[in-house]
Amino acid sequence: MKRAERERQLLEVAESVFAEHGYQDTTMELIAHEAGITKPVIYDHFGSKENLLVAVVARAREDLLDSTASALEALPPHAPVEDHFRAGVRAFMEFFERRRGSFRVYMQEAAVAVVAGQDIENLRQAQAREIAERFGDNPQIAAYPIVYREAMAEIMIATNERVAAWRLRNPEIDLDTAVEIVMAVLWNGFSSYSAETTPDVEVSSRS
Repeated sequence: MKRAERERQLLEVAESVFAEHGYQDTTMELIAHEAGITKPVIYDHFGSKENLLVAVVARAREDLLDSTASALEALPPHAPVEDHFRAGVRAFMEFFERRRGSFRVYMQEAAVAVVAGQDIENLRQAQAREIAERFGDNPQIAAYPIVYREAMAEIMIATNERVAAWRLRNPEIDLDTAVEIVMAVLWNGFSSYSAETTPDVEVSSRS
């Protein structure tokens, strides 16, 4: 197996094992066993369990960014603003569906925050930038100052995360219902703004 293929396999197995056992209780021996390899192979590719977790989070980030970009690019150029919001919300919720167990580990296990907290925050920020930039492709949303588009994206991500965490405790809530709950909260607020009435905001420094 080529090195890149082996790394993809190990990331898939590691994510599954982290989701089932939690980061703290997962051992490299267990991952190696599930992957059908010896432990030194994992160390050769990633160096440590901490580095492996960071790589798993980075892989999830790419999946989320790709999913968001694809969902927004699929919309017609002059699609209603509401459709852009809904597509962004649905992209996150579908990501949650694919990685329900992993989401629980990433967001709720204290040990993960110590090892990969900044990487998870980087994931959030990258997602916010992607959404804000894609919002700018819509002429209606592009009329808003970029700082407002970024704020909208940050609020959307925070709301999505909390609703996704709530679904962990309420698994009977399906994806469509979750999307509509988020839209009911977000869209009613955002749709009350207009680019003409939004006050100018000066940002002293940008990261």
